[in-house]
Amino acid sequence: MPYELQSAGKGSPRRAELAQITGGSSQCPFLIDPNQNVKMAESKDIIQYLYKTYAIYTPPNEFLGRISNIITPVLKPVFQTLAPLQAGSNREDKNSYSTEINNAKVEVEKDIGSNSVVIFTYSLSPFCKEAIGVLDNLNIQYKEISLGAEWIPLLINEGGSQKRMALSEMTGQSSLPHIFVNGQSIGGLYEGLIPALENGTFWALMKENETDS
Repeated sequence: MPYELQSAGKGSPRRAELAQITGGSSQCPFLIDPNQNVKMAESKDIIQYLYKTYAIYTPPNEFLGRISNIITPVLKPVFQTLAPLQAGSNREDKNSYSTEINNAKVEVEKDIGSNSVVIFTYSLSPFCKEAIGVLDNLNIQYKEISLGAEWIPLLINEGGSQKRMALSEMTGQSSLPHIFVNGQSIGGLYEGLIPALENGTFWALMKENETDS
């Protein structure tokens, strides 16, 4: 993105110019965007504004992304092992278990069809919060389906384990967040939503709904 950088270090005459523009403050950095007639200070606000105004999306926490790259390959097989156990696959009555999962699949299908963008979450998960933040910054209308505070026993909602297992059987993914766009699973945050935004898949799926309507 083309821009003009004005250096205004301590002792620089530009400090006085900046104070005139801002009405007395010479705080740096200070952004002037003539395209939107916006003037603002504070690094955090400036970065958020530039991403929201000129970027495809506002990226999630970079440090959390590094953690995800490390722990996801390790935890994925753990989640896939625990998901059926938490849903009751080890009970003696196998027919009852199958019925519950099938019923959960019906509920999940209804959830997925209830909005163009649907995100299944845990309320305490930082990855889920970051995914919601990305959608919020894009001003995307979405429906959040929370399965509980977290995946561990006593924190997951009643029926949440069954829905989680239903999602696993339907898509192969048992971890959350899990995002669907017009009924199609795009996966989680770093391995799903972000790549879909960057390669245009997300927007292509969104346009499918516009075309159908």
